[in-house]
Amino acid sequence: MIYVGYQGVGKSSIAGKNNCIDLESGNFWVDNVRQDNWYVIYCNIAKHLSDQGFNVFLSSHKVLRDELNKRGIPFVCIYPSIALKDEWIKRLEERYNRTNLGKDYKALMNAKEQFENNMLDLQQEKYGIEIESMDYDLLDVIMKSDNIRKR
Repeated sequence: MIYVGYQGVGKSSIAGKNNCIDLESGNFWVDNVRQDNWYVIYCNIAKHLSDQGFNVFLSSHKVLRDELNKRGIPFVCIYPSIALKDEWIKRLEERYNRTNLGKDYKALMNAKEQFENNMLDLQQEKYGIEIESMDYDLLDVIMKSDNIRKR
């Protein structure tokens, strides 16, 4: 199965558990350049791994979701409730302070500037799981299929 997860949802934390793979979108930057069609390659890899039985976690970039939808590749979108905005941004801030990674800084700035718009956009996907509390285990969340809402 393919899961598209918002930044900070826990994709990296469950990598290696229960056949889960975090397919990091940052790997598509080479020498500070990302090819224009990076998301097509990303989708190809994700589909291939999913077809082999892996739970594949992807970033939530719109261009990526559009490609998955265009190709009819099913996925479940996982994102926090808009009500969690302040707590979620704090989580991303703590992550950046801990890692000092450029990708974590970009995620933090994006959330600070676009959180509500990002959530409204993610809520439009056909299948979604909304995280309603900061106290959750992502593995438990994905294992409970009744949390998946068809739109």
